[in-house]
Amino acid sequence: MIGDKKSSVLYVLDILKQYTDKEHSLTYNAIVEKLRSLYGIEVERRTVARDIDILLDKNYDIVKKGNNGVCLIQRNFEEGELLYLIDAIYSSRSMPTKYARDLANKLTKNFSIYEKKKFNHLEKIDDGVRTDNKQLFLNIEILNDAIENGKKVEFQYGAYDFDKVLKPKKDGKVYKVNPYYLVNNHGKYYLVCNNDKYDNIGNYKIDNILNIKILDEDIKQLKSLPGQNDFSIKKYLSEHIYMMAGESISAKLKILDEERVNDVVDWFGKDIYLKKDNEGNSNVLLNVNEDALIFWAMQYGKSVEVLEPQETRAKIRALLEDMIQRYSN
Repeated sequence: MIGDKKSSVLYVLDILKQYTDKEHSLTYNAIVEKLRSLYGIEVERRTVARDIDILLDKNYDIVKKGNNGVCLIQRNFEEGELLYLIDAIYSSRSMPTKYARDLANKLTKNFSIYEKKKFNHLEKIDDGVRTDNKQLFLNIEILNDAIENGKKVEFQYGAYDFDKVLKPKKDGKVYKVNPYYLVNNHGKYYLVCNNDKYDNIGNYKIDNILNIKILDEDIKQLKSLPGQNDFSIKKYLSEHIYMMAGESISAKLKILDEERVNDVVDWFGKDIYLKKDNEGNSNVLLNVNEDALIFWAMQYGKSVEVLEPQETRAKIRALLEDMIQRYSN
């Protein structure tokens, strides 16, 4: 049966998206055959030619080649842009594997079958280190709606038990918070918020949030919290590199290995102050969450020394002495 001529143009476009690109084209006869085999639509060659002209009039970047061959050049993303986006999806440990694959497939939907093969080599994080909380995207949608409308939310907060099952913490305790920002930090998605009982800023991993709901209560404004009148999310993230709660301190570090300057900038950003001391050593002045600094200093202990404040040095020393004692037995 001859198909509806008005609808065939959409199927022709779909065929061009799937089976052509700048290196691969199809003749009008080949498109006629694919319409028949893929969609059960019977059209004549001149109908396909008309559909191509309609798409050209709609500014689709279609190139006509010799012997009536045509290909679709235009895509939603450049190849490099798409490689970056897909790699970012698979690098996010907040996203369950199935959702990561589904989202990557949606991004590549408008690429040809030949171009899609170029994305198969991207490294995929193993399932064992990914969340299995299937509420992730729902959590994001609800939190985004709450932030847009300035409403509080309630939820339970989960943790993995010895059987590796995500279960509510503290006997199912319900947390009421004022949501402010959703941020990605080293492959994990966090909610930056204020627990309604306190006056400080806190963070919750979004993939650990369970049974969330929006409340019909206006949020506590961020700028109304003590010391947060000039709050900057950029500054907050540079100081809370591991999204640990607590106040920031002013610290001074000595870099023992010049190559580690790159790591310092990579972790803390370009707002840090670098200078040489009288002995030619590279020192760093920065504001940072103390717990995060201690954790980071343990990671880079061979190359970096925390000089100030003395209280933080003492905490690192006590931690190291405890570790030495433990590993000496």
